[in-house]
Amino acid sequence: MKEIMTPEQVAEYLQLNKDTVHRLIRDKRMAATRIGRSYRIPREDLEAFLVANSTREAVRQAFFRRVSQIAERNPDVNSDAVLEELEHARRSRTSRKNA
Repeated sequence: MKEIMTPEQVAEYLQLNKDTVHRLIRDKRMAATRIGRSYRIPREDLEAFLVANSTREAVRQAFFRRVSQIAERNPDVNSDAVLEELEHARRSRTSRKNA
């Protein structure tokens, strides 16, 4: 999977209609960056979207517990920084598994 994806690539990956992806972005349910007249979705934002919207309760609860723990330790940190810290931790775990 690419690091940065277009809404069309996300739609193909998730097996959705591209209009659905655009609607999720417009409704601010899926994070995206607007560049000119088009959107780009970083892979980590797509992964966060999938976890946050998981129907598996254990996955969602673990995600929100981790976010809450980070927020409690860092009251002056904004939510974007928390997501970046989570992504860094995930990458560290992945690199250790692959080593």
